[in-house]
Amino acid sequence: MKKLIASRIGAFYYDDGEVSPFEFDEKASHMINSYPSRINSASRIKYPMIRKSFLTNKDKSLRGKDEFIRVSWQEAINIIHEEIIKAKGHIYAESYEWGGIGQVSWGRMCVQRLMRVLGGAIFEENDYSTGAALAMMPYVFSSKVVYERPTDLKAICNNAELVLFIGANPLVTNLISHDVPLHEHYKYYEILKNKNNIFIDVYANESSKFLNAKNIIINPNTDSALLISICTFLYENNLYNKEFIKKYCTGFDEFKDYFLGNNDGVKKDFAWASEICKIEQSVIKNLALQLANKKSILILGRSIQRQANGEFNYLAAISLAAMLGHIGKDGLGIEFNLISGCKGESVKNVKKIKDLNSIFPKITSNDIFIPTSRLQEALLNPNKAIKYKEEEIILPDIKLLINASSSFFTHQPNTNKSIKAYTKADCIICLEPFFTYDAKMSDIILPVALEGEREDIAISSNKEIIFALKKIKDDFYEAKSDFQICKMIAKSFNKSYEFCKNLDELDIVELIYDDLKNEYKKDNIYLPNFNEFYEKSFVKIPSLKEQESYTRFKDLKNINLANEKISKMGLNAYAHYKKADEFCNNYPYFLVSPHSKYRLHSQLDNSDIAFKINNKEPVYLNSKLAKKHKIKNNDIVKIFNHRGAVLCGVVIDESVKDNVLILHQGAWFMPDENGICQNGNANVLTSSKISSIISCSNIAHTCKVDLSLFKSAE
Repeated sequence: MKKLIASRIGAFYYDDGEVSPFEFDEKASHMINSYPSRINSASRIKYPMIRKSFLTNKDKSLRGKDEFIRVSWQEAINIIHEEIIKAKGHIYAESYEWGGIGQVSWGRMCVQRLMRVLGGAIFEENDYSTGAALAMMPYVFSSKVVYERPTDLKAICNNAELVLFIGANPLVTNLISHDVPLHEHYKYYEILKNKNNIFIDVYANESSKFLNAKNIIINPNTDSALLISICTFLYENNLYNKEFIKKYCTGFDEFKDYFLGNNDGVKKDFAWASEICKIEQSVIKNLALQLANKKSILILGRSIQRQANGEFNYLAAISLAAMLGHIGKDGLGIEFNLISGCKGESVKNVKKIKDLNSIFPKITSNDIFIPTSRLQEALLNPNKAIKYKEEEIILPDIKLLINASSSFFTHQPNTNKSIKAYTKADCIICLEPFFTYDAKMSDIILPVALEGEREDIAISSNKEIIFALKKIKDDFYEAKSDFQICKMIAKSFNKSYEFCKNLDELDIVELIYDDLKNEYKKDNIYLPNFNEFYEKSFVKIPSLKEQESYTRFKDLKNINLANEKISKMGLNAYAHYKKADEFCNNYPYFLVSPHSKYRLHSQLDNSDIAFKINNKEPVYLNSKLAKKHKIKNNDIVKIFNHRGAVLCGVVIDESVKDNVLILHQGAWFMPDENGICQNGNANVLTSSKISSIISCSNIAHTCKVDLSLFKSAE
C-alpha cells in the first residue's frame, strides 16, 4: 500500500521500495528516488553509542579513531545529563537548518528549545547561506531584507524585458525548500525562456542552459568590479535615473567619487573591470547598454556574498539597480530571495502554521550569540576579543557541543582546522541518522529517525497543503525522533513540562492542526477533523484566493549607498572591489563549490542517486586545463592547497572557465591515513577567514588550488 512521505526534497509515495511523485508536485525532483537506499542505508546508526575511551579516561585525541560501544538509551541520557551539568554556560547548541523537517521534531528547533529550557546556550547569529548579506542589509535598507517576501515571478514575467542573474542557479537551488517543495516556479521559468536572460557566473550553469540565456563568464570574486564599471558608464553617459537617486538614495556622492577615481586616481571603467574580470570590454558595454535601455530586474544568488568582501558585492548590485531606477516598479528592480525554497510562487490568503516553539509559551533564557561560521575560532581561541560590526565581542569558552543532524564537516570551511578545533571540546553529542564524519568525531551518538519513521506535521512551500508525517514502517532499530530525544533529556532535568507540557509528538501535531483549522474557520474555510486529516496523510486547503501580484520595495523610503557606521569600522563605506588575500598566493586555479543537483547540501551523498566518477565526487574543468595536465574524462585527480587535499573524478565541461574548477559542496569527508579526502569534500580546501568584520561570515567561494593527475581511468 502506498504511503505518503513529506520531506525537504518533496512529497512522494513509497510502496515496498518503489517511489512515485505526489500528485500536487508540479515538477517532482529526481532526488525523491533516493529514499529507498537512504532509509535502508548500511551507514544508518542503529543504537545509542558512546566512544570507548570516553567511558574511561575521556581521551579526546582518539576521536575519529576510537570504537563505539552500544549502550541503552537510559545510560546515554544519564551520561548526557552529567555532561550538560558540567558544561553549563559553555554549551554550543547550534545545528544548521536543513536536518529533517516538521513543525514538532525539526532537530535544530528541538535542541535549541531544550537548551533554552535548561537555561540557555551558545548560538550563531545569521547563517551560512546569507551571512554577509544579512549583516550588510540593515546598513543599506534599515532591515534584513534578504528573506522577506520576494517579487512574484509572475510580475517579472509580465513586466521585465531583461532578467540579469548574478551568481544564481535557481533551477538547482529551488529543488529543495525549508517546507515541502511543490516546484510551482517551473512554469514561470518556462515563460522566462521568452525573455532576454543574461547570467553572470564562472560557468554556464543548469539554469542558464534551461533558459537559453547569454552567459558572461567572469573570474570568480570579480562581480563587484563588473557591476561598478557599469555604474561608471551610466553616470558618464547620463544614462542613470537622477530622480530616483535624488529621491531615495543617500551616500551616492561618496560612491561616485570612488567609481570616478576622485580619491585614488583610478577610474573604475570598462578597461579596469575587463582586466580584473578577464572579459572583453565590448561584452561589458553591451550589457550596460541593455540595462540602460530595457526594463530590468537583477536577481542575486547567494554565492556572490559568500566571498571575501562579499557584503560589498551585494551593495554593488544594489547601487547599480538604484542607478537604473527600476526598484519598486512592477516586476523590476532587484531581488535577493528568488533562488531558494521555491520562492516567488503565487501567494494565496494562507494562514501561518505554528510549531513547537509557538504552540507553547515563549522561553526566556540566557543565550550567547557568535557570528555565523566562527565556531572554529571560538573553540581554538576561547575568550579572544574579535571585531564584529561596530563593537568588540569576546568569543565564548565552549566545553560541550550538541549537534542535531547538522554536518559541521561539510558546511564549516577548512575541514582540517575543524578537526583541530573539535579536539578542544570536552564533550560532543551527535543526534544523527548516519555515520557521517561528524558522528565518528563525536563522543555520544544518538540514532535519529528519518521521515517515514516518526510522526509530525509539515506544510508545503506554497502553504496550501498540510502533511501528516507518519511511521510507514516499524521503528528503525532504536532510532528516535529529535523531539523524543530532547524530551528524554528534558525529563532527566525534570523539565519535560516546560519543554512540551509532557505531551507526545502526536498530541502536539493535533494541537497544531486544530489551531490552524480554527484560524481558517474564522474566514469560513473549513478543514476536515484531525482524524480524517491524519488518515488521508494530507489536506489541500479549499477556497483559497490568489492575492494581487507582489513587487518588493513599493514602500521604499531610503537606500543608503554609503554608510557612515561602516566607515567608522575602517572599511570603505560604499560598494568597492578589493582583491582577496587568498588570490595573492601561488596556486593557479580558482575553486568554486556550488550546490549539487544530486544532494540537499550533504544529505543523499550516501544514496544510490549520488553522482560519482570512480567512486569520487566529480570535478568539472575545461578541456584546455585538462590538456595542460594531460587529464582525461574519468581520471582521478588530486586537488590541493596548503589547507589539505581531496581526490575527485574528472568531468570535462566546456562551459567552465579555463582557470576554474567546479567541485560541488556537500560530499562527505572521508580521509585516508594521510588525511586526504577520498570523496572530494570541498571544505577541505576552503578558507576559514571572514568576509569582513561587518558579518564575520564565510568565504567558501574565495579559494585557490592546484591539481595533479592521481590515477588514470585507463
